[in-house]
Amino acid sequence: MFKVGDKIIHNFYGLCEIAAIEMQDTYYGKQECYIIYMDKTKIMIPVSHSEMLRYPIGKEEIPGVLDRLSNTNNLPEELPSEERIRLFLEKFKTNDIVKISEILRDIVFLGETDKLKTQEKNLRERINKLLSDELSFVQNITKAEVLKTIDNCLRKVKESAKCRRK
Repeated sequence: MFKVGDKIIHNFYGLCEIAAIEMQDTYYGKQECYIIYMDKTKIMIPVSHSEMLRYPIGKEEIPGVLDRLSNTNNLPEELPSEERIRLFLEKFKTNDIVKISEILRDIVFLGETDKLKTQEKNLRERINKLLSDELSFVQNITKAEVLKTIDNCLRKVKESAKCRRK
């Protein structure tokens, strides 16, 4: 169970801090909830649904994440966009940063070889925010530095896509 003051990663909002743990009236009755704030908006997450929350990764896990971003093995094959999106969302819901990194890599690759659907573009932006929030926090560097690192990792994937198109 998380504690007040813990920095956590929410699979939709990114880096957050537990502001409080309170009993709240919810759709399912009174439940103990984690309270987080995003841009002055109060968000209540029932403790029973904490699978969407996790602690940030450790510094030792960063090389694995960056390696996954640049790995050109197992790049996606041609799939209908609806199936791709379904697969991406299944991976995203796991809240596993390595799987989330794979989604970004795959979307960037597909963006070089195919037109992305709006959902895929939105997911790419959400994942960029999530990764930049978490990696900048863990490494204590700016988001701009993290985004530059991410872009450098994805360069190899973009080059692979260009070769495949030829």
